[in-house]
Amino acid sequence: MSRSPRCLPQGYSFHITLRCNSRQFLIAKGLRRDVLLAVLAKAQAKVPHRLYAVCLMANHLHLLIKPDDARQLPRLMHWFGWYSAMALNRLTGRCGHFWEARYYATAIAPKDHRRVLNTLRYIHANPKAAGVRKGFYDPYSNYGHYGRLASDGISEWHPSFLQLAPTLEGCSKRYERFCQRYRHHAKGAAKCHWGSRMLKRLVEARGHQRSKKKRLSPGQQQLPFAFDMRLNQIPNEWHQIAVRFRRANGIRDGERERSYW
Repeated sequence: MSRSPRCLPQGYSFHITLRCNSRQFLIAKGLRRDVLLAVLAKAQAKVPHRLYAVCLMANHLHLLIKPDDARQLPRLMHWFGWYSAMALNRLTGRCGHFWEARYYATAIAPKDHRRVLNTLRYIHANPKAAGVRKGFYDPYSNYGHYGRLASDGISEWHPSFLQLAPTLEGCSKRYERFCQRYRHHAKGAAKCHWGSRMLKRLVEARGHQRSKKKRLSPGQQQLPFAFDMRLNQIPNEWHQIAVRFRRANGIRDGERERSYW
C-alpha cells in the first residue's frame, strides 16, 4: 500500500518529529547532538526555510520549520535525514538505518497564534517532561532564544511570539509566564501489536530480495570530510556552531533552574 501524500499548504509552519531507528538512544551524547546542530545550520543553504524551534532529545528531535516553499519540505527532510545519518554513522562507526523510515509533520496555520504558541511550548518543555531538566533552559533546545532573547545562530523568533507584546522584552516575559502554566500529561503505555511487527518483517524481507542494481540514493555519495573516530572529533566549524547554540540556550553559571510544575 502506497503512502498517502502529505498535506503541505503554503505559508504554514510544520511541527516535525523525527525518531531514531527502533527508538534507540542514538543521540544521547552531546557530541552527536553537536553534529545535528551543525547539519541544521547547513540545511539552510540546501533548502531555504525558517527554523523557529528545535529540541534534541536522547532518541528523537522536534523542529518547528517554515520552508519558503512548502512543497520543498520533503526534500529538506530527506537531505537532513541522509546527511545527518551519514555523519553520525561515520562518527560512531556504526552502519545501517539511523532514523525511522518517516518523519511526522503537522501543519500549523500562520494566523493560528494559539496553536503556534502551544507547539512552541510543547517543544521547549520536552527536557522537563522527560525529567532531564528542572526548568526549560537546555543546551540543545532553543528556549533560551525566546526566554533570554539570545541569538543562537540557527533559529529565529516565530511571528506569533512577536505578537505577544509591543517590545521584545515584553514578548519574552509573556512567553515565560505562558510556559509556567504548562502541565505535562504522561502518555499511556505503548501497545504491542504483533501483526504490525510481522508486516514490518515481511516488507523488510522483500526489500532485501530486490536487486541493488540501478539503485541510486544520496546515501551512496561521499561526505566532504572525514571524522577521526579515535579522537572523537568533529570539524571545527561544526564545533563553533554548536558552541554558539549551547551558550545561548544552556543554563549559565550561577543560574538556577526554575521548576515550573
